[in-house]
Amino acid sequence: MDRTLTTKLVTVVLAVFLLLTIAGQFFAGNDHSYKTEVALKYDSQDTIEFYGVFARNEHTVSRKINGTIQYEHEDGSKVGKNSVIANAYGSAADISLTADINKLKTRIDTLTDAQSLVGTDNSQIEAFDKLITEKHSKLITAINNGDYTAVSQLKYEMLNLQSKRDMVKGKVNDYSSVISALNSKIKTLEGRISASPVQVTADETGYFVSSIDGYESKITYDNIDSITPAEISETVKTPELTTASGDIIGKMIDDYKWKLAATFTEGQAAVLTENTKVRLILGADQTEITAKVENVEKYDNDYVAIFSADDLNSVIASSRVGRFKLLVDSYNGIRIASSAIHFDKENNIGVYVKKGSQAYFVQVDRIYSSEDYVIVRDTSGQAGYLSLYDDVIVEGKDLYDGKNL
Repeated sequence: MDRTLTTKLVTVVLAVFLLLTIAGQFFAGNDHSYKTEVALKYDSQDTIEFYGVFARNEHTVSRKINGTIQYEHEDGSKVGKNSVIANAYGSAADISLTADINKLKTRIDTLTDAQSLVGTDNSQIEAFDKLITEKHSKLITAINNGDYTAVSQLKYEMLNLQSKRDMVKGKVNDYSSVISALNSKIKTLEGRISASPVQVTADETGYFVSSIDGYESKITYDNIDSITPAEISETVKTPELTTASGDIIGKMIDDYKWKLAATFTEGQAAVLTENTKVRLILGADQTEITAKVENVEKYDNDYVAIFSADDLNSVIASSRVGRFKLLVDSYNGIRIASSAIHFDKENNIGVYVKKGSQAYFVQVDRIYSSEDYVIVRDTSGQAGYLSLYDDVIVEGKDLYDGKNL
């Protein structure tokens, strides 16, 4: 009796175990998990980073000056013959006093401009508020970028707008007393200046720079074509041999044309073709320049490329060495994971997107592939193709068009 009961119990247990095993395998086989990612806009660039050496048509400028020099223009600014490039002051204190006077004069100009709006209706208040908000946003950006020239200009523009808004709103009816007080301050400051500044003028038209580096006669627009990899390397390591001293007050660049020399590996040089245009990105501010590839020459295991351009700015005018990115290619589209790529029965390339509780196959137009991701053309709104913000299935098994998920 006990043996029979034991046998029955064992049989029941085995049956239950077998049933659970089969059921577990059934549900496990049908337990598909699907991972999705939203299709988003993506921009990518293939670049080659390098340091290059600048060459310009330039020469040093000398003057016998007594006193302290205050330059009048940003480096690289174009100046005409006989125009003022600097002022020589009796002392640094005189420079500071003159700067304070100029600020007060600027304030007077602002208030005089605002004074012209006396009696104007207040319909412009909203426009002034909007402009002030825009200038404030630009001011914050300029401060974050360290662009102090722009900061100074934007502060002046904001003050001008605020003064005009106050006049239109009726908060102020007259700036005459304020202007009079500012003029009195100017007279007081002028009385403290030891002597009038002596103007320093340009002998020729060109682009003036207030510094030198000692390479002005060593690396020139005419001889840079023969520069070697070793010379480029040495210049990059030591971009400044000397500074302005004695009678030298800066240098003059004859025109806006310049050249750039850089060293590349064989693989990097393969993307450069003589007499073609390339896009260069300069420095931290990402200034983009279109340059011409003048020459590519092999030196043992290295290649020296010479570029030319005519887009002169303050950085290019005042620097001997620049950090660049050579833009080889750029891709704009939608980025998706490589695991999302599938092919349908007609061998069309595409992805499965989740819409509601179903999977649907949509085609893609691939423009770039890597091991981890693919960039496809933005085909938003095109029937049967991937669109921005589609829910793309990047992980899942046994997918087909119209499948219930």
